[in-house]
Amino acid sequence: MINDFSEKALQALNGCYVYALIDPRNNQVFYIGKGSNDRVFNHELESRAYNLDKAKLNTIREIEQKGLAVKKLIINWGLTEAEAIASEASLINLLNYVSRDKLTNIVSGHHVHEGLTVEEFERNYGAKCLTMADIKHNILVIKINKLYKRGMTEKELYEAVRGFWRASIENIKYNKIEYVFGVYNQLVVAVYKPDEWHYVYEMIDPPRLDELENGAYEKVKNRIYFISKNYDRIDENQQFYLHKSIAELKVNQSAQNPITYLLKN
Repeated sequence: MINDFSEKALQALNGCYVYALIDPRNNQVFYIGKGSNDRVFNHELESRAYNLDKAKLNTIREIEQKGLAVKKLIINWGLTEAEAIASEASLINLLNYVSRDKLTNIVSGHHVHEGLTVEEFERNYGAKCLTMADIKHNILVIKINKLYKRGMTEKELYEAVRGFWRASIENIKYNKIEYVFGVYNQLVVAVYKPDEWHYVYEMIDPPRLDELENGAYEKVKNRIYFISKNYDRIDENQQFYLHKSIAELKVNQSAQNPITYLLKN
């Protein structure tokens, strides 16, 4: 195992390169990066020097605790900065699509979009945009960009949308919420009609019970979730809203809090 490149190897790299970090336990790529000089070796040094809770660094620590070393693959080299940026982003998009377990990269590269099938591209960018005139109900919009995965079952999608959210049941009742939108990249991927709303501390059929372990309960116990008894059935209103875009609606698209109230006029 080497910890840096020789001068001759650095000259052969001839600029920027794109690389992969691979878990030797399963031979799976867990990180794609770009850089120059000895950049590919820096992640292991960072994992030892800083006690940061990052997926990439945690994976490296787990590998080293087993007495193993991260495999490093130089995918392409002799690149300009712009070429390396484009190559890195393309590889991240591809690997995040073909693998159910996403890479540990925090972002998908610079100034790029996520990889989409042609059907998904058409739905996202060819989808009809909802206008305020289309909104005939009081709706809670929930952005699930971080929770959404392609190929989710109806049950998995329902569990992702229904909780846990930083809001109050009092506001839900005050705004007379009738439907909930699950939104991914401005596309309405799910529409539910809640039957009940609860706080997490009530523990009445909460979603994703596994996430409430290891101290997480204390962080979310005052958040809310909903129950939709017939989540796998949709009425004509749900059918109308489903697979439409909210891009032109006056909702806060970039808010840190992923929920927004969308009320009929």
